[in-house]
Amino acid sequence: MGQIAEILIITVIAELIAIALLTFLGGLLSKKARWALTVVFGRLLDIDVEHVFRSKSEANADIQDELRRASFVYLLTGRGNELQRETFAGALNGNPNGRKPKFRILLPVAQPKKGEIDWTGQREIEISAVDPAFGHGILREQIETTIKFLGPYVNVGGVELKRFNYPHIGRILITDAVVYFTPYHQDAHGRNSNVIKYRRGGEMYDSFLRLFSQLWEYG
Repeated sequence: MGQIAEILIITVIAELIAIALLTFLGGLLSKKARWALTVVFGRLLDIDVEHVFRSKSEANADIQDELRRASFVYLLTGRGNELQRETFAGALNGNPNGRKPKFRILLPVAQPKKGEIDWTGQREIEISAVDPAFGHGILREQIETTIKFLGPYVNVGGVELKRFNYPHIGRILITDAVVYFTPYHQDAHGRNSNVIKYRRGGEMYDSFLRLFSQLWEYG
């Protein structure tokens, strides 16, 4: 697990440098022009970035489009409150076309076992530095609220759910076509981060899929 994490982190850092350039240049242009610029630069720099959204809200419509076409959806997320919103309604309840993808969700362990690292506690400390509502266990409560929300879907077999105890590096959303990665920064909520869309067929897609699969099987 450690070697996988190290390889992924090194790869992410290298790609984030290129993405920073794309984001800076793209910020000067329209949304359509930024999309085209990202695709062109992505090919030139040999990185598998499809687009960089400036926030989760900007990415939501695109995510919904991909989820409507997906045959499977894998989600690793920090607290999962977005699962109660419209973005994931189709994946949970079925899209208007009757398509319902295979849906696997990984949520953090709120209270780790004795001797294990408390990654949820560590993330709450980070957020508490910029949001005074945190620092007293609210993140653990929010995770457990999401677990309760998903209970009925798990009971009828519509969702597979497992827990992980691993650094809260960001939200990873994987379909059979793309990956959306929302990196969690030390000094900000995830909703304020860029959302990076990677197409299938590149190293980043394969790396994130492998990470999810390893945590699902052995986490």
